[in-house]
Amino acid sequence: MLVRPMIGEWEPRGIETVATAEARHLVRMPVPGLAGDLHQDLGRAALAVTLSGTLAGDEARDGFLESLREQFAAGEPVDFVADILTDSDLEQVLIRDFRLSEVAGSADSFRYAITLVEYTEPPEPPGLPGLDLGLDVDLGLDIDLGLDLLDLPGLLFDVPSFDDMLSPIGTAAESLKSALGGAGSLLDPLNAILD
Repeated sequence: MLVRPMIGEWEPRGIETVATAEARHLVRMPVPGLAGDLHQDLGRAALAVTLSGTLAGDEARDGFLESLREQFAAGEPVDFVADILTDSDLEQVLIRDFRLSEVAGSADSFRYAITLVEYTEPPEPPGLPGLDLGLDVDLGLDIDLGLDLLDLPGLLFDVPSFDDMLSPIGTAAESLKSALGGAGSLLDPLNAILD
């Protein structure tokens, strides 16, 4: 049974080619004195699918572009089905890119190529062992209880006063001000000539 390619609920029309690209991440490690190289397999890369085709007519182009750009701008993973993916584990994809072109001599038609990549759900971030921050509680309570004005850094450690840290800078700034105080008068002869 033939399955027409579907990106989410959207069915691209005028498809001429459906192509897949599968690869493995291999790290090449040359070894001195060894004929050839060692390769470390870091796993399978994301499966990529390219749909390309041609459509004719302004209505077809406008409807196609509206649906495609809406899916692309959302940046959300969507379900994808096609015959070429029968034995693969591909379920959801992201639209990585798309290219559109109009061809001279055929003003009423345009060509397209859409590249889809396999979406993999990212793993949960690892927690720190023995540290339960309890971040699943309602953090909006601090506003109701007046805790938003609480000096949390001051409770955790001693915060030094900025006055002590800035006193050497103040002395240096005063010295610079007195040294450059007469610099403005150096340009007075030039101002007299240009006026």
